Amino acid sequence: MIANRAVTIGALLGGIISIVVSISQDSEIFAFASAVFFFFSIVVWKYGYVLFPMFSRATNLVEVRGNYQISPSRDHILKKSSGGYFATKFLEVQFYESSRDKDNAGVHHMFESFEKAISSLKYIVKISLMISPLELSNQIDELKTKRSAAESKRSRMGDTSEITKIDREIAYYNRLLDRLTHGERSVEILAFASTTAFGLTKEEAVSRVKRQAKEVQTILSSSLGCDITELKDLDMIRCFEWDSFFPTTQEELKDETF
Repeated sequence: MIANRAVTIGALLGGIISIVVSISQDSEIFAFASAVFFFFSIVVWKYGYVLFPMFSRATNLVEVRGNYQISPSRDHILKKSSGGYFATKFLEVQFYESSRDKDNAGVHHMFESFEKAISSLKYIVKISLMISPLELSNQIDELKTKRSAAESKRSRMGDTSEITKIDREIAYYNRLLDRLTHGERSVEILAFASTTAFGLTKEEAVSRVKRQAKEVQTILSSSLGCDITELKDLDMIRCFEWDSFFPTTQEELKDETF
């Protein structure tokens, strides 16, 4: 399978080469080609996860990875067993709240909601959290620079009506720096859930896992107050592979989630 990122980079390189040739030879054809390449790269980068499943469905393309099959719709993974088929779907979980921003009552309510979601599930569901510590040195240096600029501006202003506004700005930077340097270390969390169904035939397994995924999506989103979306194509395959091997550095993680 040609990854969306590889196609995007290839189109960008084609556009750059076409621009260089068009400038050196004053060619309208290569200028037009560069525009086509750049437009194609944007489309693939932005909508590749939609385009490739459409292509695979139209050509009935089935990708085989060892004992597993990725369907032409590229929204579930199949495995054949002696008695039938297993089908698995993956769901992205996007949390928007943190217990650090809530009081004791809010934290207690969050735990109650999580217990409610767990007890409401009717199927076996695996919820995975990939936790990566964030390197904030660049952000800290940027905040210090902005604070120094604000302090320099305040020293030049003298006694004016704008001092109060500048003082609030400096206090804001101080609070952010104190939180980043003395508080709990910030981390990035990628969360996804998966559910598996069994059927005697492919169609039965797929039908069951789709129904399960819909119910899991409804229960988790309503109980936890988060957004749940079905993963397809590269995002689904990436989560499937992460069950065995995953990035070991922040740079590798950024590269894979590009």
